Amino acid sequence: MKHSTELKVGIIMTVSIVIFLWLYNYMKGLNLLKHNNSYYVVYNKINGLNESNPVYINGYKIGLVDDIKFAPDESGHLVVKFTIEQPFRIPKGSVAQIYSADLMGTQAIRVLLGKSGEYLHVGDTLPGTVEGSLQDQVSAQVLPIKVKAEKLMASFDSVLAVIQVTFNENFRNNFNKSFEDIRLAVKHLKNTSYTVDTLLTNKNGQFGTTMTNMEQISFLLKNNLVKLDYILDNVSEITDSLTRSEIKSTINNMNETLAGTSALMTRINNGEGSLGKLTTNDSLYQAIVHLTHRLDTLINNITENPKKYIRVKVF
Repeated sequence: MKHSTELKVGIIMTVSIVIFLWLYNYMKGLNLLKHNNSYYVVYNKINGLNESNPVYINGYKIGLVDDIKFAPDESGHLVVKFTIEQPFRIPKGSVAQIYSADLMGTQAIRVLLGKSGEYLHVGDTLPGTVEGSLQDQVSAQVLPIKVKAEKLMASFDSVLAVIQVTFNENFRNNFNKSFEDIRLAVKHLKNTSYTVDTLLTNKNGQFGTTMTNMEQISFLLKNNLVKLDYILDNVSEITDSLTRSEIKSTINNMNETLAGTSALMTRINNGEGSLGKLTTNDSLYQAIVHLTHRLDTLINNITENPKKYIRVKVF
């Protein structure tokens, strides 16, 4: 009876241990009741990968990380054992990559399948890689922006330096003087405006009288529009009459006379005719000058000695 009780206790303890181990592995995601295939991967670093982290193939969870330990060669490398629950064969050339599965930085393994027609055996070792963490990826994306920002800040510093040099004390003084000149100009304009307003106020009576006279003139023009139209019609008739008169004939005669005169002047210039010869022949001019000189001499002699040339007889 005593042995029967001890046997029962032993069986119960064994079953409890088995159940505990099964529950422990089940809570880790490993079902001992299913057929599991295990593979190994050697990494230089694992970026916080832990046991029970998931294993994915093409985005589908196919297994879990079962064990992590250092390599026995004391190189510092880490040997990761992962288990696949599905009856899936991994082709040779596949790579087990550690990556961040979510924004919280939870690490997982994804198997990048190779193109080979041959397959790994259970317990074989896959080559492993580590994808940059989210922080590394963000840093890689931010780094170019950082470099551009630094260049922009350098350019901004240069611009500030140029502005500082440009807006020196002399420039600021000139700038202030310009604003003072503008203020004075505005003040003068204000005074001028006030003067004009005062002038218009004082001359309001005269201005009103002028406007009244203008209105009267406009009224007179308006009332005499008929007479003005009549006068303009008469002027138009006179102009038409002059146009229809013999003015055109007279102008034609004048043109003919001018043409004849022009021809006569041309003949004179060419030395044709008596007048042309007179104007162009120098000998005739000299003869006339000589004759004039002799006549002048004769007249002087007659004036001085009239008795010599004029005799008067008295009967």
